[in-house]
This record gives sequence, C-alpha cells and structure tokens, in this order.
Amino acid sequence: MKIIVTGSLGHISLPLIKELVQKGHEVVVISSNADRQEAIEALGATAAIGSLEDVDFLTATFTGADAVYCMVPPNNYFDHSLDLHAYYRRLGQNYAVAIAKSGVKRVVNLSTIGAHLEKGSGILIGAHDLAEISDGLPADVAITHMRPTSFYYNLYSYLPMIKNQGVIATNYGYGDIVPLGFAN
Repeated sequence: MKIIVTGSLGHISLPLIKELVQKGHEVVVISSNADRQEAIEALGATAAIGSLEDVDFLTATFTGADAVYCMVPPNNYFDHSLDLHAYYRRLGQNYAVAIAKSGVKRVVNLSTIGAHLEKGSGILIGAHDLAEISDGLPADVAITHMRPTSFYYNLYSYLPMIKNQGVIATNYGYGDIVPLGFAN
C-alpha cells in the first residue's frame, strides 16, 4: 500500500513510519522542514516537503495513495495572535479538499480525547470541528478517528516543576483520572 503520513518525524509519526516501512508499505512523509528529508529517506520513506496550508501540495501528495494518516501538528500555543480554533478548521478543510480531489479512500485522523464533544472542551473544540469536516467527505471515504488521551512523554514538560516544587500542577479537577498511553 502507498500510505501518506503527516506529522513528519514526531513522537507518533516516527514509530508509525518505521513500522509501515518494515511491513513493506510505500510510505511518503510530509514535512514542512527540508532539513528532515535526509532523515526521512534514511528510514526508507519518501519525503514530501511542503506545507499543510497548501491544498495543491496536499492534493498532489495524496494522489495515488491508498491511505492517509492526518494529524494537526503542534503550534505555538503561547502566541496570543494564534486562533487555534481557526488553525484546526483550516487544516481540516485543507485535508478534506485534498482527500476528495485526490481520490483517497482510507483516512486515519489522529484526534484527541474530548473531540466528540460539541462544547465544553476548551481548545479541543478544534479537533471536534476537524472531525466534523472529515465526516462530511463522500460516503466511500472510510475515516477512523483515533482519540488518545495523553502520552507519557507529555510528562517531560513537568520535570522542572517536579524538581523545583515536588508536584505536578494542572487544571484537572481533584481526583480526576487521566489515562496515559504509550508511543514507541
């Protein structure tokens, strides 16, 4: 199978790329960073250097693929000018247009916990909207939305707080349980 992977060499995409290549699939990895081309090709995949903001690039890259793995890359969440909701909607629209125009029939969308909620999920509403946009594709496009909770590597950002204060302080409610997943 020819499979397109977004997310470049991130925590989830990298092990996915390795496994797909090992299983004999033709893998094309989208990255916005030309400096990653050599590392992508060293894995046995093909690098497609371009932007998820470029619908023509996405359409050309998706054309001829059997499946596409879509995800929304992290952005600078501390940038007060970033409209995160609009960012998710824009990438969702770009993905939908490129999938429809390219003829891809199988899509796996990395979403998030809470994306099934229409309201009350804070910044996760963007993932909800992206899923709704994807679900509006023609009926012959099979879509799987993966909604992980959190990953153990997310805990690394708490290390300075743990070292300096001896706690992990978050905005979860007292007694809330947050399941964590593993990514190789």
